[in-house]
Amino acid sequence: MKEELTAGGREFLYALLWAAGLYFICGVMMSLFGSYAFIGGIISVIVFCIYGFFILTHYTSRFTYSIKNKRLRINRMIGKRNKEVELNCTDIEGLYYGYKPSDFPKPCQSMRKSIITKKHSLYIAYKNKEGERCGVVIEPSDKLRKKITLLKDKVVNDD
Repeated sequence: MKEELTAGGREFLYALLWAAGLYFICGVMMSLFGSYAFIGGIISVIVFCIYGFFILTHYTSRFTYSIKNKRLRINRMIGKRNKEVELNCTDIEGLYYGYKPSDFPKPCQSMRKSIITKKHSLYIAYKNKEGERCGVVIEPSDKLRKKITLLKDKVVNDD
């Protein structure tokens, strides 16, 4: 099973509205500094660089989630750069849908298109090859989420 997820028109509209709001706030901030408006300009550039990073890593990415032979492969592609997480369903310790538990492993890898909302996010805690506890966040469809849960439960019941 393979699923591909990209941002659409709604996310583009959100990005434009956030950019307009930040532009207005930065303009007000620059006018507050008066004759030292260059300080506000420097702060504005830093704010837009951070905003651009989040837009680049979430809204312009193409996410691919696939399950094959009880292995979950999560892929994020930005342009020609590729970041991939591959884990075995037997290594999954916990699945949390819609909320992030307080004991979730840090740092976790964000492989989802949403920046603020968590209601469609699936938090997966797992052990990597070295035995370290890791975490990843994805936004799968209901069908893929149920399949991941089924494979995890099936592995637990087989033991």
